[in-house]
This record gives sequence, structure tokens and C-alpha cells, in this order.
Amino acid sequence: MCKDRVSHTLEKEKRIRNLSTRYLKWVKGGLFVLYTVILIAFSYYFIVHRDGIFWTIYFLGVYGYLLYLLYRVSAKLQHVEFDEEHLYVVKRNVDYLIPLENIESVEIVSLGGVYKVNLYRAEQLGKEFYFKPSLFYPLNYKKKDLLVNQLRKNIDMAKQKKVSLPYNALMS
Repeated sequence: MCKDRVSHTLEKEKRIRNLSTRYLKWVKGGLFVLYTVILIAFSYYFIVHRDGIFWTIYFLGVYGYLLYLLYRVSAKLQHVEFDEEHLYVVKRNVDYLIPLENIESVEIVSLGGVYKVNLYRAEQLGKEFYFKPSLFYPLNYKKKDLLVNQLRKNIDMAKQKKVSLPYNALMS
């Protein structure tokens, strides 16, 4: 009986935990539609009010560039999961496995709850990527911040582990 309890708690600790919202595809698609509608609305406003062709092109260029930057950030959002040893980034049908020792920091970059993961060495995803833990982040931040803090704790524990090299390893 005691053995079952211990193995059950070990399995519970080593399980893979989901960090990203399950509505990530909807968020990314919805943001793209929202950005497009906003740009069309600005275009319509400037064409109807005819403030001059120079100002119309200028404001559309500025707003278009800002919306492009917002779209780029939303395109970098990834589906992220973690356990005690690795961070998993799920893209379509491929899982990218990132050892926790390679993660430099996990920091929040917006009030909407977008987190940025910085890596020491660039992986297939690059040197940094983003994830959003919840669609309603400001409302349920306590629960989601506990998960992110657990990831940070796992990163610190992974960095403290001593890597044992074989006796015949060549050092450079």
C-alpha cells in the first residue's frame, strides 16, 4: 500500500504539465482577423475623410507597421509544456525538446500574460520564443503564475545538477 502511494506521487511529480492556453489556435487566428479589421477600418476612415494623400499614406504606413509588429508577436506564440527535465514546444505534429539547462530566463513581457523564454544556445525555434498561459490571464493570474513559478523552480534545479562526464572525455 505504501509503495503504491510513493509511486503515485512520483508519477504525479514527473508528469508533463501544460503551460499554454488550449485556445492558442483561436487566439492566433482571432488576433490576425482583429488586426486586419482594424487596418481596414483605418483605411476606410482616411479615405472617406480625405485629409490629404500624404497624411493618409503616412498614417496607414504607421498603423500598418504597428499592426505588423503585433502580428509578428502573436505569430511567435507557441504551445509549451514542461516536466522536471525538459521543456516541450509543440508545433503542428512536431515536438521540440529543450533541456531545462539551456533556458536562461522566463519573463513576462505584457500585461496580457505573454511570457518570453530566453535560451542560452539557439535551438530550432531560435534564441527566444513566447507563450501565453491563459486566455483570461489577468483574471486567473494566481493559478497560472504558480505554474510558471514551478517551471522556474525546475529550471533552477536542472542547472544545479552536476553533469558527470566519462573518464575519457576530451576537454577543450
